[in-house]
Amino acid sequence: MKPALDPTIDYKRLVAEGYNTCAESYEQARRETVHPEIKWLKSQLPNRAHVLDIGCGSGLPVARELAKRFHVTGVDISAEQIRRARENVRHAEFFHSDIMALDFPAASFDAVVALYAIFHIPRGEHDRLFRNIRRWLKPGGYLLATLSGEPEEAYTEQDFFGAPMYWSNYGMSEYRAMLAEAGFEIVSADEIGHGYSLDAPKENHPLVICRAGL
Repeated sequence: MKPALDPTIDYKRLVAEGYNTCAESYEQARRETVHPEIKWLKSQLPNRAHVLDIGCGSGLPVARELAKRFHVTGVDISAEQIRRARENVRHAEFFHSDIMALDFPAASFDAVVALYAIFHIPRGEHDRLFRNIRRWLKPGGYLLATLSGEPEEAYTEQDFFGAPMYWSNYGMSEYRAMLAEAGFEIVSADEIGHGYSLDAPKENHPLVICRAGL
């Protein structure tokens, strides 16, 4: 790991190019694992509900699973991941964009999912992201997100599925405060692993289910 302190490097571009480079191997590692929380979310929403998938990757497996019942909008900063998502999940809408550069009308979505994505966004933007998500959600809508247990200054790794990658995150105490200030109630907080369908070093990621205030 190397501190991400170089002002001449566009770290968001590094994330985009990294996922462009590792798209094939990352898709193969992710394509079959659907977390139980996604199935729980499906049980909470009516048919044809509108769901936003932040950091949707190739659409596998999350957007594909959600699109079986819902209107799905996916966003990813990687052009190659979005190209794959459009091929893999035909009945969904996908945007190639930094989520921080997008806006949606208020109360557009019944739920927002952000799995293994927020820690690729500079942590100074996380509070604004949560506030945006709250505005995009209908009152009572759900946010499912993987976060981080402990705060870490921004850093890069040189071999993430064969590509450089960037991370930046706060810890759960900071995230709890941010979410409350943004207008969310944390319904449940659990831990999940790395989500890869392959043998990899153990990881633990807090997964929160939040509900937007009425």
